[in-house]
Amino acid sequence: MIEQMTLRQIPDEVGRRLRMNAKKAGRSINRAAIGLLEEALGIRPRNVKRRDLSRFSGQWSREECRTFERNVRVFEQLDPEVWPK
Repeated sequence: MIEQMTLRQIPDEVGRRLRMNAKKAGRSINRAAIGLLEEALGIRPRNVKRRDLSRFSGQWSREECRTFERNVRVFEQLDPEVWPK
């Protein structure tokens, strides 16, 4: 483990956001910086809140996908009585 590391010429906005991140998480700037480095380097997955239904969904097999596409093809056709040229 590297005991200590010094970063120089940290841009003002980076320092400001790092302080805000640390304060919001209730931890030290050092801990916040290490956490962000771990996420950026892929050592620890990001704690991303998803706003979709992906955790409830599954995945179709190729055959299920082909069947679905075949069955919805009818919706791509226009009714000439409703949409005359």
